[in-house]
Amino acid sequence: MTDDQRARLVQFLEPSRIVMVATIGRDGMPQMTPNWYFFDGDRVAISTTKDRVKYRNLSRDPRMTVCIASEPMAGDYVSISGPVFISDDDSIWPTTRSIIGRYTPLENADGMIERMKDEGRVILWLTPEKVTFRN
Repeated sequence: MTDDQRARLVQFLEPSRIVMVATIGRDGMPQMTPNWYFFDGDRVAISTTKDRVKYRNLSRDPRMTVCIASEPMAGDYVSISGPVFISDDDSIWPTTRSIIGRYTPLENADGMIERMKDEGRVILWLTPEKVTFRN
């Protein structure tokens, strides 16, 4: 990712938008789901659980594409593709809190995280290899 792409990503991804996550299904067909996300300036973080199809898909084939569109007409969007690293240890909770804080008041985060701790939660870390903007 170039410095220009990183700067554009930081600006475009700052609003709390929904990311469409695409993974490769067992039969080779794309599998897509909407998710919340957090961008740390280098990677996109998405929280999910080990019982979700996207987790199983990424455990088998760790490639993912996400698309984030502007609201409401989706006139602008960014598509990001690359490899995924899956974190499943206690280091996921600060990132999970950052994701939650983008979409809900932070005072709700602690209660949400406590409920999540028994769900087999993981963080999917997408490292951008290909970034495409439309605007």
